[in-house]
Amino acid sequence: MKAVVYHGPHDMRVENVADPGLQEPTDALLRIERTAICGSDLHLWHSEAFAEAVEPGFVVGHEFLGTVLEVGSAVRRVRPGDRVLVACTTGCGECASCRAGLASGCPVTTAGFTRQNVFGFSHELWGGQAEVARVPFADANCFAVPPDLDDEQVLFLTDILPTGELGAELARVGVGETVVVFGCGPVGTFAQRCAAVRGAAQVIAVDLDRDRLARAERSGAVALHPGDGDLLERVLELTDGLGAHCAIEAVGSSELVHQAAAVVRPGGRIAAIGVILEPWQIEWPLFFAKNLTLASGLVSPQASIHRLLPLIRSGRLDPAEIVSHRFPLAGARDAYELFAARRDGVLKVVLEP
Repeated sequence: MKAVVYHGPHDMRVENVADPGLQEPTDALLRIERTAICGSDLHLWHSEAFAEAVEPGFVVGHEFLGTVLEVGSAVRRVRPGDRVLVACTTGCGECASCRAGLASGCPVTTAGFTRQNVFGFSHELWGGQAEVARVPFADANCFAVPPDLDDEQVLFLTDILPTGELGAELARVGVGETVVVFGCGPVGTFAQRCAAVRGAAQVIAVDLDRDRLARAERSGAVALHPGDGDLLERVLELTDGLGAHCAIEAVGSSELVHQAAAVVRPGGRIAAIGVILEPWQIEWPLFFAKNLTLASGLVSPQASIHRLLPLIRSGRLDPAEIVSHRFPLAGARDAYELFAARRDGVLKVVLEP
């Protein structure tokens, strides 16, 4: 099969690799029909530290859907011919973590946090930027694609829409509140949308990309560019001198977590949902003095897909709005270069095997 294979920073190749097969009776094989490049895939593209920690040669990608080709003998809920989307983090579906809605922390699929349970970051679990993918614990990790919705309306239920919702949830965005969202990329956009759905009175979007800020503003956010003046002063002006109730870091920058701590009011809540790969220090005296709460976490789409689907059906959320570019799988290298360079107004790239 053709697949996008990681060979190091700035080195994603479309190659012919062996088709995956069933390894366990709980597995399913999926013919991929839509997949996407995620911002966290760009961490692989850019990161020297990641390259030093892994062996190259694995298939990337963790946002994908398609048609089931084959299932193992223990699979009960999924059948060949079913069209399904796949949660990016895999859980066994039976352990205490999975039952609590935390499949990302499943001790079975992470082997006690000694291995990856996210598709496409190691040889342990090849990803879905390919023609075929193996899905472990298929009954727990595959979800039916509703026939009344387009693929691009549901594709991002695999990761970034639930991640945006997780940000709003961890920040405990409340009715009538002001939330600052750092980042207007795909995850930040969905965090803004989910904050509004939760009843936020004012969503303040912060980004260095003026095109993305303009897009956020057209959708009802207050757009702030850090180069246009002191960020704290401007947030205080918008909040009667009090600061925001909460903030969401959706980029993956420890510096933005520090900025979030500055712009929220005493008792404020901060959600860090961007992927921060390096160790970093918290400015604890500020957190302590302001009675701040910092929450973070890796998404478990299994817990939120059922909540988000009705919002998509009703039109309150339109995930397809973020798709800016489409490429065939064979053009994945060009797609990565475009996305990494932020050329041509790119926001989200979908690949079609």
